[in-house]
Amino acid sequence: MRIPKPDITELQSYLPDYTDISYVATGGFKVVFSGWINEQQEAIKAIYIPSETDGFAPEQIDQLIARAKREIETLEQCTGLEIVKRASLAPLKLSLSSGNYLVYSEEFLSGRALADVIQSGIKPDNQELARVFGFLISVMEQMIWIGYLHRDIKPANIIVTETPERPYVILDMGIAYKMQGTQLTQGPTPPGTLRYMAPELLQPDYKDVMDFRCDLYSSGLTMYELASGIQPFAPQPQNDYATMYRVLHNQPEKLEALRPDLPLNFCRIIDRCIKKRPALRYARLELLRKELEEALS
Repeated sequence: MRIPKPDITELQSYLPDYTDISYVATGGFKVVFSGWINEQQEAIKAIYIPSETDGFAPEQIDQLIARAKREIETLEQCTGLEIVKRASLAPLKLSLSSGNYLVYSEEFLSGRALADVIQSGIKPDNQELARVFGFLISVMEQMIWIGYLHRDIKPANIIVTETPERPYVILDMGIAYKMQGTQLTQGPTPPGTLRYMAPELLQPDYKDVMDFRCDLYSSGLTMYELASGIQPFAPQPQNDYATMYRVLHNQPEKLEALRPDLPLNFCRIIDRCIKKRPALRYARLELLRKELEEALS
């Protein structure tokens, strides 16, 4: 469905502490604006809450609200610089002329998505690849620490800031999964981006096998694509069934064949992270980090 965009003037009337509110983008159920408060730019996110007139059942609406609240809860628990932070505006329910929204703010990050870097054709050297990989390991360590899976690690969700103290930041906790506690209803497959989804998540019993190795797979695939410029499961627009088949059955070409200039052990580390079977991937992130350092020493 097409998400209705709040009127900026009306939104501004409910957020008097913000100035210069402007539209940025729409994605999923979110409409994103930029605004200034206390001389700081923030990303104001308005999550549209559909009604039954939009064709949503009451339980679907409740699930969407619960997911939005979980995303905000996850942001508040993350303390590392690698993960986007919630900003000044605490969650606020607004009834606007365009509909009902849950509105909150995150820090506004300047930079470009890692997906744009890949699209530009730039092939990073092994030192740059190691920095990105180290960043992703830190992200996974933080998610494990707070008891969540990210479930949507991909180049489009990573911002390259080009600042020394914080060169990469991951966005979008919208489908983060809480490993313990009350679980949100899941469908036959979990939400996520199909071409970056671990194969085990496409199985009927995926709820019983989810652990950090799902995020490890997505991280490894992100590294493979950054290093080679190739997305092995969806190289061009195609239907979901074709992509699903590739994820389940096709083996990506060895990275060492695509980037013979990179250290062999480094390529093999990435190849191990994207093994079809979780048991063949790394069981401990500290071992992965150790082998990554040794491969580039």
